[in-house]
Amino acid sequence: MKIELNKQLDKEVYLAFHDAVVGGADFGQKIKDTHPTISKENYNEYIDTYYQEYSNELQTILNETQKCFNDIKEALFSQLKNYFDIDYSNEEYTCNLSIFNCNPRYIETKTFQVFYKKPYHLKKEVIAHELTHFAFYDFCHQLEIKDSKELWELSEIFNVIFLNLEPLRSVIGDEELLFYPDLKDKLESVKLIWQKHLSAKDFILSSLELLIKIQ
Repeated sequence: MKIELNKQLDKEVYLAFHDAVVGGADFGQKIKDTHPTISKENYNEYIDTYYQEYSNELQTILNETQKCFNDIKEALFSQLKNYFDIDYSNEEYTCNLSIFNCNPRYIETKTFQVFYKKPYHLKKEVIAHELTHFAFYDFCHQLEIKDSKELWELSEIFNVIFLNLEPLRSVIGDEELLFYPDLKDKLESVKLIWQKHLSAKDFILSSLELLIKIQ
């Protein structure tokens, strides 16, 4: 996995998330909490200046983030292979540090961001979370399941269930929590399907059917 800085992507993320609220999560507020003086009028210069001023710190955290990945990769790829019966360890992934606490992921390029100020264990959580997303979507697309709101909901719900399996929770060092408050009731419903110990394919298809019904 490549771990890099990408200032241009941060500029795009600011424009996409500066006023975004998704699933009950207020991304715009998260940006304002860390950068109260940034705006649509000054974001370009603001980000350029920030990267210059904090260049040494960002470089140090790049090295730390590589260690985060090394801590979790063996357990994560082992559990993904065990569940999906596919080895995802040889895929090419890119992790970009970000000055914003939005942590978006881009399925088509297997690229994601990690907020650079997150504590060490939470950087591990974001990396595990996003790599699990990539595996989940890859598996679903192989089943020719089309992208939809319900598939996105299930991807977030699946991560909460999957990343709290003991082999993963122990290496991440913290509980995986549901990021989107609006999905809380749906998580509880999908957990009942998980408890049936279905195959990955049957779990996904049954869960999607349920989410479609309860929209």
